[in-house]
Amino acid sequence: MLRTVETGGYDVKTTHATALLLNFSKPKASARTVLELGSGWGVVSIAVAKLYGRKVFGIDIRCDLVKAAEDIARMNGVEDLVRFECCDVRDVKDAVKAESFDMVISNPPHHSKKPASPDPGRKLERSIDEEVMRAFVEATFWSLKNGGEFVFVLSPENLIDWIYELRAKSLEVKKMVFFHPKDRAELVAIRGRKNGKSGLVVEAPILGGGAF
Repeated sequence: MLRTVETGGYDVKTTHATALLLNFSKPKASARTVLELGSGWGVVSIAVAKLYGRKVFGIDIRCDLVKAAEDIARMNGVEDLVRFECCDVRDVKDAVKAESFDMVISNPPHHSKKPASPDPGRKLERSIDEEVMRAFVEATFWSLKNGGEFVFVLSPENLIDWIYELRAKSLEVKKMVFFHPKDRAELVAIRGRKNGKSGLVVEAPILGGGAF
């Protein structure tokens, strides 16, 4: 599905996490507006717009990637459906109105055990700690309509911490799937609902990279 996005001369590096996010983020028929937190090159946002005809807004802390994402959106003819803004996820209230999106998707930073960068921007882009995790959760809660869905791709090492933070904001995880490229899970995708009822379905794992 990622091959549907033309990237021109940009050296876009897609990962298993990028593919898993798109694979798990098909919007329901009632979901017309999508917000991507940490949109990077814009590949997932553009693919969602191109494949499903949804209006997508992506924010990212790196202004250079936002500019590239705008160019890539034009290459793919979806500039009327997708827009991007350079924005720290902690400042999402300055970029979007409360409860204005049907769906929020994100591949947030995964590294919680590696040394964090002293640069605040790079720390938020690559490293996850309690502050950063709460920033993504708060942004999701703020942006999402009541009953709206969220999809995150995470590292299993801090999955429990994410679920704890999400539930504290009435963001209930409803579905989960693990990705096993080799002999253990390296990624997990979760899909949930704002103010949803408890009840979790764990889907069959995705094995290897062929599923993408």
